[in-house]
Amino acid sequence: MSLTRYSKPVPAEAIVAETREQLNQITFENQYTLLHEEDGGYMLKQTEDGAVVAVASDALCAELDKVFADIDALEAAEKTENERQGGDSTTGDGKDASTR
Repeated sequence: MSLTRYSKPVPAEAIVAETREQLNQITFENQYTLLHEEDGGYMLKQTEDGAVVAVASDALCAELDKVFADIDALEAAEKTENERQGGDSTTGDGKDASTR
């Protein structure tokens, strides 16, 4: 397990997730959390107080980077296609939400 992507020490109480399955399980067990891209990696934090529950290992960070890059590329392609068709890029169906 490597945590070299983080520039600051990881909180001692934080769980280190090495796989997406582990991260999913930690999220399931700590439902009031959000995943934040922070300090070169990813931190799962409590929504109420911002306490770090878990961090992603370097290997998991690389996997998450790819997933988020793929999502960004897909959203950009959809926006471009909607704009090409003259539709509203926020609804995803080429229709303005007010005309539904």
